[in-house]
Amino acid sequence: MKKWDDVKRTISSIPDDEKIALEVTAYLVSRLIEKRHELGLTQEKVAEITGLKQSAIARIESARVIPKVDTIQILARGLGLKLDLVDEQAATSA
Repeated sequence: MKKWDDVKRTISSIPDDEKIALEVTAYLVSRLIEKRHELGLTQEKVAEITGLKQSAIARIESARVIPKVDTIQILARGLGLKLDLVDEQAATSA
């Protein structure tokens, strides 16, 4: 099964801006998966909470699709997270 870490390793041949977008998406999805596990939730329960289909969540988590930002936001909100832009300097010094 392909994972988001595998996607990050195979993106060397694409333009840098697309690579950055995929890396950010991979990070966000990885964090969503971690949070789902921390909360002890199944994909089915997350689907129930968010109104998304379990099969869509499975495709996102297995890196079969690249989710749109609004889908990531829906999942984040359902897991008690929020998306935020953080100043790089503040993030690296924290």
